[in-house]
Amino acid sequence: MRILAILAALGLASCSGSKDAVEIRQDHLRAVEDDPDVVASIRAEQLKRLHGAVSAEERRQRLGHYYTIRWDGPEGREGEPVRVLFRFRQAATGSAIRRMEATSPAGRKGAVEFRVTGSQYLERGRVLAWHLSFFRGGELMETHQSFLWE
Repeated sequence: MRILAILAALGLASCSGSKDAVEIRQDHLRAVEDDPDVVASIRAEQLKRLHGAVSAEERRQRLGHYYTIRWDGPEGREGEPVRVLFRFRQAATGSAIRRMEATSPAGRKGAVEFRVTGSQYLERGRVLAWHLSFFRGGELMETHQSFLWE
């Protein structure tokens, strides 16, 4: 009986290897002023987002949420294109769901970035909840969501 349980666990582990490994990185740029209490790595990310913005208005337009999605799929799936669907709710829009979509050419590895910045952020508010769907070749491979997404 114990051997059957071990074999079943190994079988489930091998099935889970067929999914793409999707990593989501979230950054929220809230202010353009220097804050000496901010950790150096966070400050470096802020400076990266503000790079090239010269005027105060350009820097203000860079405020908002940044979502970077990276994936590393299994071998044998390189020939299928990737589609990433990002849905989210913002503070000033009530229950309205906004969506962004990106496609990437065929390849095992890749990355896309979604930005909720500028007037979209300044007028509609911060992102309260989000949901990400990752498709490869038309097949839903993975979903990820924030804690507040229903």
